[in-house]
Amino acid sequence: MADTAAAPKNSVGVYISVPFCPTRCKYCSFVSNSVSQMGKLIPVYLQRMQEEMQLVSRIMDEFGLTADTVYIGGGTPTTIDLYQPLDWIHRYFMPKKHALREFTVEAGRPDTITRENLSYLRQFGVTRISVNPQSFQDDVLKAAGRPHTAQDAIEKYLLAKEMGFDNINMDFIAGLPCDTVRGFCDSIDKAVQLDPESITVHCLALKKAADFYQSLPMPDAQAVSEMVAYVENTLTAAGYRPYYLYRQKNMAANLENVGYAKPGFESAYNVMMMDDSQTILGVGA
Repeated sequence: MADTAAAPKNSVGVYISVPFCPTRCKYCSFVSNSVSQMGKLIPVYLQRMQEEMQLVSRIMDEFGLTADTVYIGGGTPTTIDLYQPLDWIHRYFMPKKHALREFTVEAGRPDTITRENLSYLRQFGVTRISVNPQSFQDDVLKAAGRPHTAQDAIEKYLLAKEMGFDNINMDFIAGLPCDTVRGFCDSIDKAVQLDPESITVHCLALKKAADFYQSLPMPDAQAVSEMVAYVENTLTAAGYRPYYLYRQKNMAANLENVGYAKPGFESAYNVMMMDDSQTILGVGA
């Protein structure tokens, strides 16, 4: 279970960016590149990642700092072979005298999750992962440019559970094209049935770097508001509680992104970062 008490003295969070995905989802505005277009950069990116980890580790040693949490995000980290990066993290940020409070990897897209890469995450002590359906409606996934099915997401979630992961987050997006209030509510019901430890619900934000920015009108505000109201009622009734919130420009219905978790499974990294109560050191793009 997560410990979201105040950060230990002289501690920092470490964010490690893996800016690669198999393909780019149409709503994405993050710094990320498809492997088909930029895969040739992965070897040199990993080389620079190790160099930067060494540098950040030396700076931390110089100032007497320890890593409290590590978060590997993207992109989709499980797009690449994570064995070497995980080994480097162990070497530079996880000395034997100090245990991480939380170690998160965004496994993210179900089409990148394999038994092999999950075994690496287990081997190196990852305590929290994401398996992100975004929707359990296949037509919505197709419209969003996600080349997996709802069943794929369910199967990869169950695989992670089978392999011993006991702190899993699922992401969903309210306001995706082709979705309806009924379809979105069905996705949330399916998520509750699967019973992950946390569920994060985003409202679609139309950003300039996303394919949808030029091609998609702002989603219907009333429909998105109904979706979000259903989330709040359903998740709180199922024992989840909201623990962090943030807003972005050009968000559907001018709403917000909310992380829900079962008590004790709130992400320490998310709390520290959103609350701006701890230094976060970045590695990578």
